[in-house]
Amino acid sequence: MAVIVNADDFGKDGSVNEAICLAFSRGLIGRTTLMTNMPSAAQAMALAKEKGFIDKVGIHLNLTSGIPLTQQILHDPVMCDPRTGFTADFARDMKTRFYLPKKTRDNVEAEIRAQFEEYRKLGGTLWHVDSHHHVHTDPSIWRVLKKVMKDYPVTSVRIGRNMYTGGNPLMHIYKALLNASIKKSASGRCDDYFGSAADHAEYMRSHPERLKNARIEIMVHPVFDDDGRLADDREGKLYVM
Repeated sequence: MAVIVNADDFGKDGSVNEAICLAFSRGLIGRTTLMTNMPSAAQAMALAKEKGFIDKVGIHLNLTSGIPLTQQILHDPVMCDPRTGFTADFARDMKTRFYLPKKTRDNVEAEIRAQFEEYRKLGGTLWHVDSHHHVHTDPSIWRVLKKVMKDYPVTSVRIGRNMYTGGNPLMHIYKALLNASIKKSASGRCDDYFGSAADHAEYMRSHPERLKNARIEIMVHPVFDDDGRLADDREGKLYVM
């Protein structure tokens, strides 16, 4: 079993940057991924370089939070409110999760390219890709990302969450097809299982045999709780790390 713990949201703000740096120093994480469009992205990469983990920083593709890097998408009502930036509305609508209008697809492609170029400009070299709110696993975004990836030295992509039991059988089928597509597009250099720390603990209890020789990614979101302790933010609930 090979396990990589990835801290999402690097660059989100100064506090998250500090929490991720602390998690690295304590050996709690092995990789992080950068939100290139957020105000603290440059600070995050400066800290990563200073503390010696810049080669462990990938890309946290962001199409749901903050102000985008490109003007076209900022004025696209499917994706943004021009006053506040990304709305995430498309990710809550089943239709746009599967299909985007041609103009929006072009705008999404331009924004992904801009975020990749910003990652490169800030000194990123790992070229692992995942996404905020997992939007790269939505068919409408995956189709665009798969096209863009051909022009960049992407080495790996986070697969869709598959380290869980129960659920809709159709979703399991979809995840299997999606993950096969991701692994093919990333030349197979992807993990076998992905989920949260809670997913991993439960899967270890229910299916330990499946994880025995697997490559596993565990997602965490380091923050500080009200007492200043390092914690993992799991959908608003904090668990001390």
